[in-house]
Amino acid sequence: GRERRRMSEDKAKKLAAEIQASSSSETFDLAGYGPEGLAQLVKAGLGTPIRSAEMMRLTFVCGGGKKVRQKYADNLPSLFGDALKSSGFVEDRGAAASLDCQGRYKFQHDTDKDLKFVHVFPRIAPPDTPGGEGDAALSPADLVIFADLPAFRTMVAKKTPSFSQRRRALDVLKAAKARLAAIEAKLAELQPLSEEEQSYYDSSDADGLQAKQDFLQALLEEMIAAGQLTKPEQSAVLEQLQQKLEAVEAQVAAAAAAGSSKKEAKLREAREKLEARRAAVSALKPIANRPKFASEIGAVQKRLAALDALERSAKVLSLDDALKLNARPKLLEDLKAMQAESRGWFAE
Repeated sequence: GRERRRMSEDKAKKLAAEIQASSSSETFDLAGYGPEGLAQLVKAGLGTPIRSAEMMRLTFVCGGGKKVRQKYADNLPSLFGDALKSSGFVEDRGAAASLDCQGRYKFQHDTDKDLKFVHVFPRIAPPDTPGGEGDAALSPADLVIFADLPAFRTMVAKKTPSFSQRRRALDVLKAAKARLAAIEAKLAELQPLSEEEQSYYDSSDADGLQAKQDFLQALLEEMIAAGQLTKPEQSAVLEQLQQKLEAVEAQVAAAAAAGSSKKEAKLREAREKLEARRAAVSALKPIANRPKFASEIGAVQKRLAALDALERSAKVLSLDDALKLNARPKLLEDLKAMQAESRGWFAE
């Protein structure tokens, strides 16, 4: 019925978010998937290029021997293959994790593990490539909102290396939770939902959003305690603490004026904790973030600088020099991809 279809769509959307967040070869389980769920999964997760600086192989478990057979439809490999073909993928038994094998897949029956796999070699785009109009790929915000907690933890580790990026991810979660609460308020008042609101409500999980918010908040606290803040991040935290202190000061004054000694005492205690926290953050020595691929980016920049000097030179170029210059477009492309990947999500 409708509820079963909604659950299938929700499950596919969450796995699609994990697929789109992949930055290296990974394995996914297709237990319980049918034709509708597979079609949505492939469209949202594999129908558009995955933004990554490197090629990958995505392995999907889709069957096996007696121990796991009941978890998978008997024709799941062929159903998955049909869904992939509908999105332009081609079966290729010789496919491998190389750029010339993008948009291909192959079937494998691993007799040692007694499992059936479909290996997919997705289309790849540089991390900063903008999506075209009608692009079905999920945005970083969507991935953060709809992924389950284990996938979310992986995304945070790989895609948001800095304190400020994780803080912006937290803001995304807070906004998503507020939007869900507003929709629930409309339902409580028996107000009709728009198609977009209904879809968002069906796909969202309030408890899941809270769990991710709690995880990220705790992670931010750990980063502060460990002194993992850049100078701008330290200034932002101190400014926020100052605003909280000013608010508590006003509450202390109001409690004193009202003669509420117990409330005033609690507020003064809170103020002391905030002051101690501000002093601790102020005493931190700011860090300088070392970007991902820093050494590789430096090496490519050095090679490009050498090519620029070679091109500007007045001497007649040898065949070897000409071949070196021909490598510049690929070097520039690699540099752009690595720089985008090193920035991650929610960078300024």
